[in-house]
Amino acid sequence: MSTQRNDNIINNLKMENERLKKELEEVRNEQIEYLQNVSHQLVAPLNAIKWHIENLTEGRYHNIERINKVLRSIYSQATISVHLAKNFALMSNLAADHKLSQLRERPESVHLCRLMVNLADDFQPLAWDKDIRIIVINDPLDKAPEVMLIKNLISQVFSNIIENAIKYSRSGSKTLIDGSYDLDNKSVTVNVSSEGLPLPDGDINQIFIRGFRSEAACNLYPAGTGFGLFIAKKIVGIHDGKILA
Repeated sequence: MSTQRNDNIINNLKMENERLKKELEEVRNEQIEYLQNVSHQLVAPLNAIKWHIENLTEGRYHNIERINKVLRSIYSQATISVHLAKNFALMSNLAADHKLSQLRERPESVHLCRLMVNLADDFQPLAWDKDIRIIVINDPLDKAPEVMLIKNLISQVFSNIIENAIKYSRSGSKTLIDGSYDLDNKSVTVNVSSEGLPLPDGDINQIFIRGFRSEAACNLYPAGTGFGLFIAKKIVGIHDGKILA
């Protein structure tokens, strides 16, 4: 009986080892695929920045209005590049099912309304390129109490969501950011809405899945990664929050 029990234990360990090897291989393949996508996407904004800077240094722009427009475009392209790099760094850090206490950065007191206003300012040049207005409705979110969060991670959550809202909205539309709070339940809610691409009900249920991109999104931006909302949900979950579409 002892020999048979040992054989069963060994077989179970072998099976578990094979399962872990398979999962590790899948993670590696996803990271390689994501790196390839990010590398491809970084080329376009970096080339645009390089081209604009060359034109500026060679004095090809003489109209101040044109120069200001070019500077806004450079800022937009730089924002996209930084955003992609941060998402790539987070992909490896959030691969495991971390808890808030296991992360290196410590939670701090964050006023979400101020954070939303600052992020909206960061994405204004990107919105201007598409003639989109970002509107932050302060009341009643500005009266909400501060929340203990890892600020850099939560900033990335809303950066991913706001960028998506702008990227997939029609020109001339608006992106609205508002929120509310409930002192009894000790909760704060932030809403980001836009006039974006219509999604079938089946796609709405999948947009937070790693690597998922709707057919409409792929047609509009073929080089997307499909990791932004997955990362957002992962970070919100670490903070014991909820994210809904």
